[in-house]
Amino acid sequence: MKITKILLSILLLFSLVACDKEEEYTLMNKVNLQCGFDTMCQLNAYVTSEEEFDKYYEEMSDLFTYYNSLFDIYNDYEGVNNIKTINDNAGIAPVEVDPVIIELIELAQEINELSDGAFDITNGAVLKVWHNYRDEGQILNSNGEYGDVPTLEELEAVADYHGFDYIEIDKEASTVYINDPNVSLDVGGVAKGFATEKVAQKLIEMGMQYGSVNAGGNQRIIGTKPDQTGFNVGITDPRGSGNIAVIPDQVDVSVVTSGDYQNYYIAEGDVRYSHIIDPDTLYPADHYTSVTIAVKDSGLADCLSTAFYVLDYEEGLKLIDTINEAYDLDVIVVWISNEPLDDTSIESPITAGEYITASANIAEALITE
Repeated sequence: MKITKILLSILLLFSLVACDKEEEYTLMNKVNLQCGFDTMCQLNAYVTSEEEFDKYYEEMSDLFTYYNSLFDIYNDYEGVNNIKTINDNAGIAPVEVDPVIIELIELAQEINELSDGAFDITNGAVLKVWHNYRDEGQILNSNGEYGDVPTLEELEAVADYHGFDYIEIDKEASTVYINDPNVSLDVGGVAKGFATEKVAQKLIEMGMQYGSVNAGGNQRIIGTKPDQTGFNVGITDPRGSGNIAVIPDQVDVSVVTSGDYQNYYIAEGDVRYSHIIDPDTLYPADHYTSVTIAVKDSGLADCLSTAFYVLDYEEGLKLIDTINEAYDLDVIVVWISNEPLDDTSIESPITAGEYITASANIAEALITE
């Protein structure tokens, strides 16, 4: 499956052994490379036995595999009506789906409205054009050649084929119908985070108290460490190695990063074209090298990391207020840019290697490389 997203590496700094009252907890971790979403899935859990860890790991692996089949836009699965099924039946007929698909679409629609269209899963027609050019460009780059770039005419030819007005949901019948055959859904900006949150909630329901679920950089922290301290989350340098900053003492939070350094290709003039497309310009957003979001719900964090990446800095500041008010949150947003911004509310932008202080509920921090 090729639901991909540009993400920075997220490093959780764990203590190996900790004690909680009379019980001794040991940190165990295991990676699954076959869980779908074109990535790896990892469970880090403080547990009292290997049997307990295996129970959580098996449930995580099974759930990710299932959600991968639901949210796939490229492949069919026997007995499963997924996002591809919905797209294939655009303009033809409603498709009965697992209610979790409707839940995902509704979350995406909420963020689309709150961000004034900066996050749009209905923009599949434009994203498909870029997907094809990017795949070909990456092959050419691997042979030492530049990739091609779609013309504005190509993009404008499909630019009008988007909007939630084309998506009809019948919750009672659990169906989704795209009423125009030219419109399609692309849930790559939310699927992995949404699945990660669902997995985390299930593990909590099963009794997991301390640790994290990591899906290719979508990090969902569960609880605290057994000694009741939070986790430090490192944000790596998108153009180098090591941590560029650390968000300290995080508890029950998701940390997701969108950036331009993994899923991209290089065109004439050494121009980097990432997969995060600005719906207004129809070309990849290029305000930042990365944007990191810290907020409890991983599906929300996934949507927001894309929206904040697309918006310029002043628009991003306004969206912070909008999101905090809409969801009663205190979201942390960290922007990393190649160039310092001339007019920001930050008196002293954080430079590489310095720590972000998270004592304030909102960390408005522009990091320059």
